[in-house]
This record gives sequence, structure tokens and C-alpha cells, in this order.
Amino acid sequence: MSITANELLGLWEGAAAAPPAERAEILLAFQCEAQISSLGGRNAALVALRRRLFGGMQPLRCNCTACGAVAEFTIDCAALEQALLPSPGANEPQRLDAGGYRIEFRMPDLTDLRRAFHACSDSDEFVALLLDSCVLRCEREDGRQSAPRDLPTLVAEALSRRMEELEPGASVGFDVACPECGAQWTAPMDVGEVLWAEVQSHAERILLEVDALARAYGWTEPEVLALSPSRRTAYLQLVGRPDGRVRSVS
Repeated sequence: MSITANELLGLWEGAAAAPPAERAEILLAFQCEAQISSLGGRNAALVALRRRLFGGMQPLRCNCTACGAVAEFTIDCAALEQALLPSPGANEPQRLDAGGYRIEFRMPDLTDLRRAFHACSDSDEFVALLLDSCVLRCEREDGRQSAPRDLPTLVAEALSRRMEELEPGASVGFDVACPECGAQWTAPMDVGEVLWAEVQSHAERILLEVDALARAYGWTEPEVLALSPSRRTAYLQLVGRPDGRVRSVS
């Protein structure tokens, strides 16, 4: 279900007044009444909101990591939304046997991420805090207990890969090739940040339309927003002409 220009401005106004770190949560609340805790579910819901607001095909761009050229591509939001959803049973306790260790764990949620983000000083500490929160039991094959942050690197990497398999939508990235130099890389995407940029851009465009028509015709904001998009466009075209009259080409 699409939304009106007035609703979009209300969404933009509420998110713009919030700290940057909380804007994605405001957008998410607009899309979902129920609280979403999983990272993949959160990203999928934000993609669904993008599709609802602006359509199913989303143009994106990024800069080449080698030469800085702009690479442009388009994604199918419906397909991405499905790909980001957590695997069935991902929210249940999991077990991994790797490198002589038996590990019971659960998937990290938004609360874990916020807590680790605010408490850590670097990326290593961030990972350690997440392990402390999400590893329920960790022991060697001989039964000796081990602290999650003391796991060998290869075992920690195996645990990370298993988490990615269970919830591939926890992080979003696209394989991109540079049109200029041919370099290839995986471009990460912050779904909430990108969506907010689109909401802000569309809201600013609507405000400019309101300003132009209010100046030209003396209409109030509610009167301008009550017009359909096609009518607003038609009036804006008239405003851009000297007198708005149709003339013969002869």
C-alpha cells in the first residue's frame, strides 16, 4: 500500500528530529507494528518499506575502491527482501562442533549490537562482547570450559560463518565491478541509512513543490498536498512558463 505525500512528510519530519542512530528504528516502526529483534528481519522489513514507498526497483551507486569511479546498478527489492529473511529456526539455540570445541550459541539481536556498540572501543572488543552475549556454552572435547573470547581464530571464524548461514541478511552487500578499471569488490550497504537518504530526498522535493505552488498561486500546504502527483507536476510546468498559455507552433 502506497502512502500520500503528507504521510511521507510526516515520516521524514519524525525521523529528521531523531538522532541519526535512531532514524532507521523510526522508519521500521512505520512499517511494522510488531517489534523485530533479528538483524535479517530488520533489514528485510526496511527493504519492504522501500518497496512500499518508492517502488520495487531500487537504483544504487557506489565508488570504486581502486579508482574512485562511480558504479551504478539496480536491485529488485522483492527478491532482496526474501533473501534477507532469517533461516527457519535461526532464533533457536544452535550448536557447532569445530576445531575440537563444542559451542552452543544463539544469534545476536539488535539489543546485543547496541550494547556492544556503546561499550566497545575497537572492532576486536566489539566481536568479543558479542561472543560473550551469544555463546551460551563453550567447551573443549575433553570437557574443559573455555571463555568465548578465548576461542582460537579458526574456531571463531567457523562460528562466524555458521551465523552468516543462519542469518544471511544480518549484513547486506553487493558484488560490484567497476565500469572504468574493471576492479571487483563487495560493496556493503546500510539498508536503514540508504532508505533514510531516499526519504529525505523525496521529502525535500515535495517541500520545493509546495513552496513553488504556494508562491505562484497562494495555496496552503494542505491544498498543494491534496493535489495528485500528476496535477502537481502539471501546475509546476505551468509555473515554469511565462504565462502558461498553449501556443501554435506555426
